[in-house]
Amino acid sequence: MDIGSKLRYLRKARHLSSIELAQRANVSQSSISDIECNRRSPRLNTLTSLSRALGLPLSELLPVDDLLEHPLKDNERELLDLFARLDDAQQRHLIDLIRSFAVQREPYKAERTVRS
Repeated sequence: MDIGSKLRYLRKARHLSSIELAQRANVSQSSISDIECNRRSPRLNTLTSLSRALGLPLSELLPVDDLLEHPLKDNERELLDLFARLDDAQQRHLIDLIRSFAVQREPYKAERTVRS
């Protein structure tokens, strides 16, 4: 299901008009209409606002698994949902932190390979 159809389905399932959803998500009603009619693709911050307004995790509105060869695990999906809620500075800081963890694990990974 494309993002526009999914948004319309979820909005109607919650008995919301496009105006009500727009007000809750702090976006214009024309944006809701354009997305639902697939005239435009929403940006991540718009998707985040819409998912919050609908009371859903971001992954429910935009099923990432449909785009991936291997489905995401629950903890990976949660990480993406939480990441999308951060502002740009927080996202960059978190990426730096994760990179530092990954670099710290590299010697351990190399050591395990040598011992095997």
